[in-house]
Amino acid sequence: MQTRYAALALGLLSLLGCANETTIPEPAAARAGAADAPRPQAAARQPVLAFDGQWAGTIALNPDRTRECPRPPTQERQITVTRGRATFVLNPTTRQTQSGIVAQEGGIRMVDSLDRSIATTGVFADGVFIGEYRNGLCSYAVRMTKRS
Repeated sequence: MQTRYAALALGLLSLLGCANETTIPEPAAARAGAADAPRPQAAARQPVLAFDGQWAGTIALNPDRTRECPRPPTQERQITVTRGRATFVLNPTTRQTQSGIVAQEGGIRMVDSLDRSIATTGVFADGVFIGEYRNGLCSYAVRMTKRS
């Protein structure tokens, strides 16, 4: 019984000795090699410029018979891409916009600055943007072509 308490006490003492350590110690040889090795620098992410320009087109309501959704605008809407940052003007009268960063392959998610659940996702490719605008439970198809 005493050996059992002694083993328990020894285990607790060894845990207490590690209480202030936050990392596992490395062997001295590994520490010396790490100090000499060059550290990789984080690559700065360059903006994607291939999709820069003015994109214009229509928004159409995706059919859904389970709910009543607002009608889409009758006029064309516009996405402006500058240095890889896209701005989608949803309502020019109220200045409602969404913005996002274009990924290397052309994918994007643009969100409203006040409500991030209102979003447009899509892809820029071959002079065409095809995406989906979602506002609550309503879904709209977005199709635009590059104008400049």
